[in-house]
Amino acid sequence: MNLIEAERLYENSVKILKNNQHEKGGFYASPPGTRYPFIYPRDHSVAILGCIAADMMDEAKKGLEFVLNSQKPLGEFSQRYDIDGNDASYKDLQIDGNGLVLYSMGKYFEATGGMFFEKLADKSFVEKHWETISKAVEFILMNKNEEVDLVHTINSIHEYPAYEHGFEIYANCACCAGVQAAVKMGAALGKDVTTWEMEAEKIKEAILTRMYSPRRRSFIKCIRVKEKSSNPIGYDAFASSVIDVDVVEYAPAYFGIIEQQDIKNRYTVRRIHDKLWDSEIGGLNRYPEMWDRNNGGYGPWCHFTCQLASHYTAIDDQDMAEMYLGWVVDMAHNYLLPEHISTIERFEIWFEDYTNAKILRDSKLTMIENVRNHPKWKDGMAYVTIPLIWPHAEYIRAYKNYIEKFG
Repeated sequence: MNLIEAERLYENSVKILKNNQHEKGGFYASPPGTRYPFIYPRDHSVAILGCIAADMMDEAKKGLEFVLNSQKPLGEFSQRYDIDGNDASYKDLQIDGNGLVLYSMGKYFEATGGMFFEKLADKSFVEKHWETISKAVEFILMNKNEEVDLVHTINSIHEYPAYEHGFEIYANCACCAGVQAAVKMGAALGKDVTTWEMEAEKIKEAILTRMYSPRRRSFIKCIRVKEKSSNPIGYDAFASSVIDVDVVEYAPAYFGIIEQQDIKNRYTVRRIHDKLWDSEIGGLNRYPEMWDRNNGGYGPWCHFTCQLASHYTAIDDQDMAEMYLGWVVDMAHNYLLPEHISTIERFEIWFEDYTNAKILRDSKLTMIENVRNHPKWKDGMAYVTIPLIWPHAEYIRAYKNYIEKFG
């Protein structure tokens, strides 16, 4: 890995975070004038985690203020917001947003205390927003199925209900970690969080048993269930399992529900690498190409590649960590990272498929034009939505992990 270029990408990623936080606190998913000029709680929360890793605590706190003040009456966070915190959603509930907001707030709380947690932790900030925290937790638990102790969602990280409607692993891990974070914050304030602690433990146990396949030696993507209250779920109209490999099957370790060294995680990561590392371009794909929901051509995603780079760093596999992180460094264009990368051939196949099927939305026309006009197109590559803020935040975290371990 080119360490000089890696450092420059880190420095520019920090600038990207700073430059794409609106004065009111929200982090754009991508800059105004590009595809995602909104604040998505999922992307926004990861941007906050990137700020924490870069020791940008003021920006992290400002980002938390924005999203906590934008909570809806029942306790959920919208799919996306405008810069004023108004609901700008166009898709159904994505409950992992609740988990991610709580999880990122918990990481901020821990970071403000550091080695002197009892004295320095920002307890006043948590106390100020305790009602919001409570409502966010209760909304998660409201969507937990009591038969299987898993949280139900319609959409999750890929915003693809066909493979995510039900008990999906990323959503459950985010929610479990979010409730765990709320428990830690509550305990530090002397709150009674006994019930939340027990519920989080139930979700964790269900993830480790119901969503792990010993024969495959891997976590699975989703248990499809139409209704959150189905009982017994075996008679639900959707009842089935999604067992195709998906990069977010790494979520239990990503959210700290299990250790990176845990054998369940190591076997899962091995399957992800074997099945999803792109043999032509390099980098990590999201899921199998046969799902045919590629939004700009099938290809690898920088932020997921960064996540696995952190895994290999954590287990002391420097060669694999450098392979993953080095690929991200190599793919950066002017120290900017795209949402994902494809080849021209794959991009045009996607364009043909979606045009013929009449499922190419008008909102994608600008994205298509930008991809074809990008300088990398002349190199045979399709760079889709550049820059995207999320991969820059994940790169900051992965780079810091790498340098602290091997630098």
